[in-house]
Amino acid sequence: MKNLQLISMLLVSHREKKARKIKFHPKVTIIQGENDTGKSSIIKSIQHTFGAKPHNIHKKWNDADVATLIHFKLDETKYSIYRHRNSFTLFDNNNHEIGTYSSVTLELAPILANIFDFRLKLSDREGYSVTPPPAYLMLPFYLDQDKGWIDTWNSFMNLGQFAFWKQRVSGYHFGIKPDKWYQLESQKKLFETSKDEPERQVKAISTIRDKTYNELSRVDFDIDIETFRKETNNLLEKCKILKVTENKYRTKITQFKTEKIRLDAQIEIVARTHDELSDDYKFSCSTHDDYIGCPTCGAHYNNSFSERFEIAKDTETCTDLLSSLKDDLMKVMKEIQLTETLFAYNKKNINQINEILSKKQGDVKLKDIIDTEGKKSLLNHLDTECKQYQQEIDTITSSINEIIEKMNKYDNPDHRKTILKEYAETLRKYTAELNVFSLSDNVYKNINASIKESGSDLPRAVLACFFSTLNAIEKNGNATFFPIVIDAPNQQEQDPENLSKILNFISKKRPKNRQLIVGLVDDAGVKFEGDVISLDKKYSVLLEEKYESVTNEIRHFESVNLAIKD
Repeated sequence: MKNLQLISMLLVSHREKKARKIKFHPKVTIIQGENDTGKSSIIKSIQHTFGAKPHNIHKKWNDADVATLIHFKLDETKYSIYRHRNSFTLFDNNNHEIGTYSSVTLELAPILANIFDFRLKLSDREGYSVTPPPAYLMLPFYLDQDKGWIDTWNSFMNLGQFAFWKQRVSGYHFGIKPDKWYQLESQKKLFETSKDEPERQVKAISTIRDKTYNELSRVDFDIDIETFRKETNNLLEKCKILKVTENKYRTKITQFKTEKIRLDAQIEIVARTHDELSDDYKFSCSTHDDYIGCPTCGAHYNNSFSERFEIAKDTETCTDLLSSLKDDLMKVMKEIQLTETLFAYNKKNINQINEILSKKQGDVKLKDIIDTEGKKSLLNHLDTECKQYQQEIDTITSSINEIIEKMNKYDNPDHRKTILKEYAETLRKYTAELNVFSLSDNVYKNINASIKESGSDLPRAVLACFFSTLNAIEKNGNATFFPIVIDAPNQQEQDPENLSKILNFISKKRPKNRQLIVGLVDDAGVKFEGDVISLDKKYSVLLEEKYESVTNEIRHFESVNLAIKD
């Protein structure tokens, strides 16, 4: 990752005719002085110049209307950035203008993100993916005296402009996912944004097309005359076929009903015969005489067993025949029912076609034909246009899916676990060194956890988290490592022992080759490897005697910033 070092900062108030130049040591710069000597104003001006907004800038400092210029080095390349009010100008190594910007989020943030390799994107409240302001890049490197010591990731104002920003920002700085993943994510978001317009077009076209289809569905004729003729002929042909089928069903019904009449007659005859034979058999069995006289004709008949057996056989034959005839009748009844159902359905189809034909053969107005023809032409055009947009959407979707596959390759769960484990181990070590022993387990497990400490333990716990974060960024971080800026580490009136521990801790835990800037009142006898800038005048950090020299030095940058751009 890149390393940023501050070289110097010029501060000029034309309103008060005062100025000052601060030179920064490559390793450590201590800005030391009693309260109200302007330490925090100088420190907050560093962040302010890069477009961040620290908490509680002093009213007198705002009233002084201070312009600032910072010369800095990114690895071995020098840059300068000038700010006055809400106007920024960025300069290259030769003091040539790179650009002048009036909006932090829309203009300055993207150019600084490109220079500092800051690939993170955040979704704003409207859902648009944007490059976050510089505050989100500088956040893990700054402890503000007003709010930074209360909780982690808390040293700048207006961070809530993005939803769920803390998880995204902390994960990015910790390197839980490599910079390549965020580069791919930026590409994916660009593709997703480019898909919005064709999707909007498809939605609009679909609305128009559905409305047009709905209007055409109420038209009873085809606007194309040839198609109209063919359609009518097809209906007539279908009607003819249905008529033939109707006649076939009618004939079948007649045949089946005739068969039903025949079977009914046969069943009646057989049933009557069966009844008579049954009566004869019963009568013959009721007497023991060898001969029986017929009551009708007076003749006598043999009443032997063989005679009675023959009568029984004839009766049984009639029973079988009667059952068979009833089965045949049942089948015929079913055939009649089925054929009548098919006949009715066929008749319904004929009636429907006749209704359609009656509409088709009605008056067709030329105005209706022209109107419908125009709608049909519109539908063809909309279908073609919709297909083109859909092809564009499909192509973009395919590209997004390819990027997602690549992103998944860079999202390594084992890498994530290793970083979080090392962070927890480092934090436990640092809290012990700073005499903090009551943090909840959640603080060690979650890099975004709030610290529920009180009294003098709270700032020491925050400091331990701050340097544990720096340690993680040093090993795995993305983007650029900014100077570590710590303002007023003696929070909550630390006792001499703990103050000494804090300052020694800051001095020793500074990552190698990373610049450190500390604002403090009392150094507790701790020596830092660098320079000390002493402030000894209350309410006058800017000096009248420095106004002319600093004004001359800043004039070129000021003029470029004020120049009217084409």
